[in-house]
Amino acid sequence: MKNKLYVAVLLVAVMLLGISTVLAENFIVESVEVDDITAEENGNAIFVERGQTSVIGVYLEGNGTSDNVKVKAYIGGYEYDDVEAVSDIFEVEPGVEYKKYLKLEIPEDLEPSGDYTLRVKVYDDNDEIEKSYVLRIKESRHDLKIQDVIIRPSSKIDAGRPLFVTVRVENLGAKKEEDIKVTVSVPELGISAREYIDELTSSEDSDDNEDNEDEEDSMSSNEILLRIPDDAETGDYDLNVKVEYNRGHSSVTQKEVIFVNKGVEEKQPEQKKSETIVSLDSTSKTVVQDSEVGYKLMLANLGSEQMLYSVEVAGEQLFADVRVEPSFITVQPDKTGELLVYLKAKPDADEGRHSFVVKVKSGNAVLQEISLTADVKEKTVASSLFGGDVKQAVLIGLVVLVAVLIIVGLVIAFSRKGSDEPGAGEGQSYYYYPKY
Repeated sequence: MKNKLYVAVLLVAVMLLGISTVLAENFIVESVEVDDITAEENGNAIFVERGQTSVIGVYLEGNGTSDNVKVKAYIGGYEYDDVEAVSDIFEVEPGVEYKKYLKLEIPEDLEPSGDYTLRVKVYDDNDEIEKSYVLRIKESRHDLKIQDVIIRPSSKIDAGRPLFVTVRVENLGAKKEEDIKVTVSVPELGISAREYIDELTSSEDSDDNEDNEDEEDSMSSNEILLRIPDDAETGDYDLNVKVEYNRGHSSVTQKEVIFVNKGVEEKQPEQKKSETIVSLDSTSKTVVQDSEVGYKLMLANLGSEQMLYSVEVAGEQLFADVRVEPSFITVQPDKTGELLVYLKAKPDADEGRHSFVVKVKSGNAVLQEISLTADVKEKTVASSLFGGDVKQAVLIGLVVLVAVLIIVGLVIAFSRKGSDEPGAGEGQSYYYYPKY
């Protein structure tokens, strides 16, 4: 009898505990949808592209009364910020169903490492329910982004002067992009110009594929020249940047604002037959002894006739050798060209800063002289052995290691083969008898 009474008391306690647990929760999560796809706990992953905004639908039923309920959806694993969306506060009542929609922005630079956990939490001051679902986040097949737009000499410019625009583009997609067209225009002034970026590999390939180690997933265009008309009125103008890719089927745009100052009304002089602007990527670089570094010169022909340019270098003989590629370049009016000055430090060059001069010439006339510097560093042991190329050093080391392992493997294999032959074994002696 006592045992039966004990069992009955235990069952009642369990029932009361279950009822109190249910009553403690003022809400029940009935279902969750991701972009109209029903999500299941411990179920299949739902595909989401990075860079998109996913709509998370949370369906609730009131199980009590609460006037300060919120819904939160979030994922972890992003390096730079929290990826989350939170609803406004709302009230629930028993037996009433509710639908809450959250817009979760998936960062465009989130690592496409596969599966991420989506956590959906419903909570108030006293209670909370959290459920977990699986998202499979991948990059789009084709996805270029404009990282930066660089305007020189400034976004404020006088009418009649040249404006130089450099556009940096990043490939966040899964596919390699080729023949990327970059167009810069000021529609109100009726001016535009374009350049091409040959190719951008995907970030995954450039990081992990040894065959693509010389390829880049982000790159800047050459400087694009726009000449502001002489009669442009003072005011703000939209500078439109458009990047076309995926064989022209996809594009991305960005808008900047420039300010044009017309200045004092005066008769504009006729355009000069020859006028050149020279710019460099850097006036000072570091180079290791017996190694090479390049200085990029951009030449803008603002004259009315085509120009033939060359470069002469002076003052480098004591510490370096130089070469220029190409030797000559022809630039049409209102166009730009590019020359590269390669400086190779001598093996015995003194450490420290050295100066030299680059002369930009057209025919025998020197158009501009530019002072450059090179900071020579001592050649290390690794660079002595492998020409300063760390990647090459690692590669050679791996090849040597593989060769050693193969030799060791062959020695072990032949040793085992010899020990398995009849008569072979420990304590076996071999005798050589002379012939008579």
